[in-house]
Amino acid sequence: NGMGHWFPYVVEPDVDPTNNQAERDLREPIVIRKIIGTLRNEKGTRIFERVMTMIATWKRQGLHPKDEMLRIVRS
Repeated sequence: NGMGHWFPYVVEPDVDPTNNQAERDLREPIVIRKIIGTLRNEKGTRIFERVMTMIATWKRQGLHPKDEMLRIVRS
């Protein structure tokens, strides 16, 4: 039943015991989705998910999303 994986924060000090970070990470994409209404098709949904994932990753790594996106587009 996965009992050994229920409390990793007890032995790993870097693991947060709550899912608050995950909840906070979801706020921005949800707000954007609500502002634009909805995503109209499967392709648009996939693109949105990938872009938001890249932006969130760069932010967590301390990078500037705009600079990183420009670097990708120019390469």
